Amino acid sequence: MKILAAGMGWIEHTPGGLNRYFADYLEAMRRHGHEVRGYMTAFGERTTAPDYIEDVVKQPIKLGTWARMKAFKQAIGCAVQQLRPDIFNPHFALYASLISRNELPSSLPIVTHFQGPWAQESQVEDRGNKWGQALRYEMKKRVELMAYRRSDHFIVLSDYFKNLLANDYGIAAERIHRIPAAPDLHRFVPSPDRKKLRLELGIQEDEKVMFCARRLVHRMGIDHLIQAMQRVSAQVPEAVLYIAGGGTLREALEQLATQLGLGAKVRFLGRVTNEDLVRWYQAADLSIVPTLTLEGFGLVTVEALACGTPVIGTPYGGTREILECLSGNLLFKDHSPEAMAERINSILLGRTEIPSRQACQKYVLKHFTWERAAKEITDVFEQAMEERKELVYR
Repeated sequence: MKILAAGMGWIEHTPGGLNRYFADYLEAMRRHGHEVRGYMTAFGERTTAPDYIEDVVKQPIKLGTWARMKAFKQAIGCAVQQLRPDIFNPHFALYASLISRNELPSSLPIVTHFQGPWAQESQVEDRGNKWGQALRYEMKKRVELMAYRRSDHFIVLSDYFKNLLANDYGIAAERIHRIPAAPDLHRFVPSPDRKKLRLELGIQEDEKVMFCARRLVHRMGIDHLIQAMQRVSAQVPEAVLYIAGGGTLREALEQLATQLGLGAKVRFLGRVTNEDLVRWYQAADLSIVPTLTLEGFGLVTVEALACGTPVIGTPYGGTREILECLSGNLLFKDHSPEAMAERINSILLGRTEIPSRQACQKYVLKHFTWERAAKEITDVFEQAMEERKELVYR
């Protein structure tokens, strides 16, 4: 079938879970035999995107939000005429919001990937005054609702987001399909020589490496993890936390680590390349996911597990759903620094047993593959197409 998809950005230009999923998802659907066309924006800058993924902005220019929305509307409108798709598949409500149902063929189903509650996520990070926060939240929620009311079916990555979509947006549960994401299993694999790799990365032989790859924003809980490192380093002096990623809190988090006397125990890597991300997963003894709220899935969790690295995470949302089926010992009791330190210390000191590196990789290979996801997504698309036919020709 012909799939027309609208995303947000390109992964190398704007790192993030949605953009990583969008790129890997379209590649997987192509391998499954579909013809795909995807649209995103990197503000017209050169990217490594394949030829079936296009930037709606053709020249390098920083467009405002409204201009980007109109660029998506125009690109999708042209693609509908040229490609004559079987499915329209938006992934980000804002960029799909101007594409009305009346502008699409009545026979064309809309199946939306719900990648997260945009308004709620923005509210968590919003540090403006309360009146401004409330106004911005209400405006974004209305944009989301406007986009979602047009959709025939929805795909979510976890039961957590399925319940959120049903309860907070009023979507009927039978229209929501839980299909977990998957890592790129050609890239995220165990290292053939971890000892050599760790030497190349400058890791000391006796170092206990904890790795955390997250955007440096409030809801990711990096500050809690840094505070936990005080207790961890007191009991396990050889433990070192490496943090990869960029974001608005970079400077504040670095200051926090310095204030706590953790300059040598918490190291900031900044944004790393896709290749180095894999290398750090492979080299780490533990990968940490300290998210405080709104974790719909967490590709970082299955990516690390696919590399054979055990993941310790907060017991919320998609993180809990992934890890509790592998081992309850991989979950913190809660998101407090004390709970994080207690579990990390217990694992590093051998008091708490966790799955082996081999078991972690095997778990992903059994439960989180793009082959399985592509088949299940195709089934949803076929259902939506059949229902649209019945609606149009009734």
